[in-house]
Amino acid sequence: MNYSKIGTIEGICLIVIIIFNHIVLNLPQSITDSCGSSSVLNVLYISFFMFLLVLLIIRLFKNFQTQDILDIAEYLGGKFLKYAVGITFSLFLIFTFSTLLRNFSEILKIVYFPYVPMGFIVVLFLIVVVVINTFGKKTVIKANAIITPIIALSLFITFLLVGRSFSFERILPILGYGVKETFLTGLSNLFAFNGICYLFFIMPYLENKGDFKKIGIGSVVIISIFLVLAIGSLLLTFPFVKFTEALSPVYLIIKTAKFGTFIQRPEALFVLTWILSLLSYLSVGLMFLLIIFKKLTNVAHERAMAPCFATLIYIAAWIPSGMADIRFFESTLYKYSSLIFLFGIFIPILLLANIKYKKKHPKNMVSEGGDGNEKLS
Repeated sequence: MNYSKIGTIEGICLIVIIIFNHIVLNLPQSITDSCGSSSVLNVLYISFFMFLLVLLIIRLFKNFQTQDILDIAEYLGGKFLKYAVGITFSLFLIFTFSTLLRNFSEILKIVYFPYVPMGFIVVLFLIVVVVINTFGKKTVIKANAIITPIIALSLFITFLLVGRSFSFERILPILGYGVKETFLTGLSNLFAFNGICYLFFIMPYLENKGDFKKIGIGSVVIISIFLVLAIGSLLLTFPFVKFTEALSPVYLIIKTAKFGTFIQRPEALFVLTWILSLLSYLSVGLMFLLIIFKKLTNVAHERAMAPCFATLIYIAAWIPSGMADIRFFESTLYKYSSLIFLFGIFIPILLLANIKYKKKHPKNMVSEGGDGNEKLS
């Protein structure tokens, strides 16, 4: 059997693929709804805040260099805390994947496949994702490391194409809805960095433990750049009221961009890359679901559970009755549940575990736990 571990580039790709998918769909609208014309300033502000937060996370993991958040939760509060964290985060992942899959499928149906049943589109995505995961974690990680740069290039070209249409008056007033909305309540837009949650699970699988810092910092930098590009392009190109009702603000950019007369449907090329992006994102997400399941149950062949989790995602995808519910789930439930996991669960567990470790090992703050030899198959 082939084995592999995660390198720096692969680790960064696992995290940033999340933000790419949410940028394509509804993330820019969620941020602009809360901050208006100060959205770019808000993104710069929360990016700096997240950079400091990631440095804290890196520091807190120094005593647990062979463990993930589930191992640390068990060290802190026993198996009960481990199972509580694992199960609730699994439910959160299922909810997130199902909502995003339903959102993207709705857009495909409305724009390209109006006569194709929605269930067929959703099932087709899930079948591909299950098949990819049957080849193992190595395949998922390597494929994602190839697809993510393609998506990054696609998004970068998308934002570059509208540069000639920029009107800088549209970012005025610079503070948007006000100082409070930009710097206080605007802190809730930290949910845009939700991919950092995966950082809490990858430590045991790193090829080099020193890559943890590179992955964390590199992910924040890349996410920040693309958030600024996405929101800046929208604000500088369109009046705010125009893209708030769009199926996808980024799709609106492509529809209005000029490619010349030789390309009749340029958006179709970009939608194809976004389909690959969604497949990669769902594959990575299902991989982490299987990792968590194995940690909780100690099963020998967790890949056999891939169809079961795909079925749960399919069922959850039908909870929203339409686009209005999907937008509500993304802008409210997903937003605040992301913040709860990051600030209310993961970081407090790390802090308390370090306090406990310091009390037990006051003179030797060295990693406690496994030997770091767990591998990906």
